[in-house]
Amino acid sequence: MANLKTLGNSVFSRLLTFALIASFLFFLFDTYQESYDQYKVLQSSIEDRQEEVALIQKQIDEWNNQISDLDDPEKAELILRKRGYGEPGEVLYRFEVPEPVTPIEETLKSERNKSLLEFVVDFVVGRESE
Repeated sequence: MANLKTLGNSVFSRLLTFALIASFLFFLFDTYQESYDQYKVLQSSIEDRQEEVALIQKQIDEWNNQISDLDDPEKAELILRKRGYGEPGEVLYRFEVPEPVTPIEETLKSERNKSLLEFVVDFVVGRESE
């Protein structure tokens, strides 16, 4: 009888120890997976920020070049002419490109729009989604 009690206690203690170790490992790996996922998100965020920093640095370098170009009179003149300035007494003509016009054949072939009355009738009847 004593052997059965010690055997029962031994099996119970082993099962309890196994359950404790299994639950510890389960929570350890679950936490590890969440930490790894957060690490990946942070790593991709850092890469995105580094790309943004590179773009901003490129823009800063470009602006610094433009500022240094202002010290050179020939380059300053080119920059001013691009912006629409000229020398005294010089006549500048500025042209704006007109919007492209749709050909009448295309306009006539396109499906016509509904009138307000047709929209109201379609809404009342329930055909507005067609």
